[in-house]
Amino acid sequence: MKPKAISFDMDETLVEPQLVDKFWFEEVPKLYADKNDLEFEAAVDFVKEKYDEIGPEKVRWYQPEYWFERFDLEGDPSEVIKNNSYEVRIYPDALEILEDLYGDYELMVISNASQIFLDVQLDSIKGYFSRIFSCVSDFGKVKKNREVYEEICSLVGMEPEDLVHVGNDRKFDYEVPREIGIRAFLIDREGNDRADGEILRDLREIKGEL
Repeated sequence: MKPKAISFDMDETLVEPQLVDKFWFEEVPKLYADKNDLEFEAAVDFVKEKYDEIGPEKVRWYQPEYWFERFDLEGDPSEVIKNNSYEVRIYPDALEILEDLYGDYELMVISNASQIFLDVQLDSIKGYFSRIFSCVSDFGKVKKNREVYEEICSLVGMEPEDLVHVGNDRKFDYEVPREIGIRAFLIDREGNDRADGEILRDLREIKGEL
């Protein structure tokens, strides 16, 4: 059965990781180092330790606002992200497949990223998407929660079988949506995932699977 819609994760699926990495591992540590008169590398080690204490199963881990408040940093995280927008790079295969699929399928984004990241990282390609969902900002949950996918299906008026999802995280983007009947594909451009499943090395391969 032909799907009605295709949803994509954002980070490392549609968009390369340079902006995200720079924000979390350069900009935040730099602000913390300046405020606390620390060497940059010491600040990097400190913030990484604190990130690990929370972990990616908690909503706070994804929220720049939370970390600015926790570290008592000055400024607005959204402005820091916007000021680094030159780091945004869309994967070439993503640009090609979005152009190819646009008009034939409803295209969406379902991402763990906070809305302030989505606004900047997807700015140049947002016209392809009918809906852009931030699990953290819109639902207060991480995407691994199956209820998020169920709620999105309800919001867009589709059954799980109507949707195909593509992302780079085996658990959040592949195993969980498949539990409720969404057909899911794992994008693994580097060939690192050796487990079984429907795995793409290039997003353009999805066209032959629909």
